[in-house]
Amino acid sequence: MTRTSVLRGNPVLGSGTFGLVAAGSWWALRHQRSQAVARWAPGGGRQRRAGPLHVRVLGSGEPVVLLLHGLAGAGNGFGAAYDNLAEAATVVVPDLLGFGGSMDVTGPTDARAHIAALDAALTALGLQDRPTIVAGHSMGGILSIRWAAAHSHRVKAVLTFGAPLYRNRAEADAHIGAIGPMEALLAGDGPLPRAACAWMCRHRSTAAWLAVAYRPDLPVPVARSGVKHTWDTYSGAMEGLIRDDGWLPALDALDRIPLTLAAGACDPVPVAGRAAELARARPALRSVVHPQADHELPLTHPGWCRQLISEALTTEPR
Repeated sequence: MTRTSVLRGNPVLGSGTFGLVAAGSWWALRHQRSQAVARWAPGGGRQRRAGPLHVRVLGSGEPVVLLLHGLAGAGNGFGAAYDNLAEAATVVVPDLLGFGGSMDVTGPTDARAHIAALDAALTALGLQDRPTIVAGHSMGGILSIRWAAAHSHRVKAVLTFGAPLYRNRAEADAHIGAIGPMEALLAGDGPLPRAACAWMCRHRSTAAWLAVAYRPDLPVPVARSGVKHTWDTYSGAMEGLIRDDGWLPALDALDRIPLTLAAGACDPVPVAGRAAELARARPALRSVVHPQADHELPLTHPGWCRQLISEALTTEPR
């Protein structure tokens, strides 16, 4: 009996094979056409442990550029496209507390804990007294504002990319829920997201490859890093940073420090008009929008983001 006749005699096997081929072709096409994939490469520098955090460090310039990733991510989201910042600065790219290579750290992951972990990492690197520019994507943007407010004496500038600046928990839940059912599910605190996270912890390798399958638009290493956290890490950061309104009083401590709120015009995560509203009330704050980008702005348009950071290196606090 030939292979063809076996497939024809077994419609389940035949349709299953066709489905796998179609799914593989769809994934490959999405992956090949992805701007994030085309523009990303692994970053250089030294990988090391600094206090509680795994970090990537490159350069030796006097100012420090601290790059903070978003929720369910890792520092590898800031890839090689950001390496030339090291020509004028010391670039530090951590895996934040409880995420990526820092996943083994246990304990709280609210704003205070994240700030303390960053402080410990910079102290271990001997960079705790250097002038610093801090830039963060999504949740990392909120943390950038919170960390800068605690260290305003040495911060040169703050930049956020797609920061979810919600005024209270109710606004956060309503806004995230409106983005889509998957976002609403993952932001929740019910048994289903807990169970999903518990399954990922037990089957980390399988979960990493499922993340790759689910996000063909991301570089494979970046997608795989998205499952390197625990439920306590994830929910603690959601509650202590994304749902928390502590970023708003933190802005008052940055009233004389250049602060750029950047986002893509197609990004559903920030509240529409919020950055422009804040800029009207604070002279040192500006809102910048990329006309084509979505929430993956630092991956899809790294040159644009890097230019904003480079400009901040030459800007003096007012």
